[in-house]
Amino acid sequence: MSNQVSVVTGASRGIGKAIAKKLAKDGHALALFGRDVDKLEEIKRELQNDSSQIEIFAGDVADENFVVSSINEVIEKFGKVDHLINNAGVAYFNKFLDSNLDQFKRQIDTNLYGVYNFTKALINHFIERKSGSIITISSLAGKNGFVGGTMYAATKHAVMGFSKSLMLEVRDHNIRVCTICPGSVATDMLLGTNMEPGKIEKILSPNDVAETVSVFIKLPVRANMSEIDIRPTNPK
Repeated sequence: MSNQVSVVTGASRGIGKAIAKKLAKDGHALALFGRDVDKLEEIKRELQNDSSQIEIFAGDVADENFVVSSINEVIEKFGKVDHLINNAGVAYFNKFLDSNLDQFKRQIDTNLYGVYNFTKALINHFIERKSGSIITISSLAGKNGFVGGTMYAATKHAVMGFSKSLMLEVRDHNIRVCTICPGSVATDMLLGTNMEPGKIEKILSPNDVAETVSVFIKLPVRANMSEIDIRPTNPK
């Protein structure tokens, strides 16, 4: 796996940072995307002993021009991309009566348009190479509703429909499409909510999601797990 090149969005913290760490240990060269350039610089320094090459790109995943120009730069610097990990995400857990359109739009921008932009920027590259993996971190909220999830779950349901259809469209080009659907994960996104004390250690860790990404990538290329659910073994 030492010659693999992976693009990871939302890589400066949480699940994205854990994925970057795991893939670096697996020997991947990495293109890391996030909003916070200082945090990206920090993780680049942290991972330099594990990965032969790391490039960072700070910007908005919903900005099509930023994404296209950055991906073109990635391909020029690395020569190729093998795996896209669409991880960047935003969540506002409000009941519908307490929601507002700005919050909804921001979640759509990051959770849906971001996935579209990176996938669109790389799909022709994958088709030309007759190879590539598109791994999107969705959520069990992409399959189930929950109180306070009208906005967030709507974006994740959209991601599921996008990925299921994309998989059928590109499989003839030997491109694998996988959607990973974690349950509750101990990230800043969730830790800022009113989760019961003592439950944090029972829910999933970002490392659990990162290990799942690594397992998928290591499958024989003829094998595609198009959808993976991850739940805590015993959340009680």
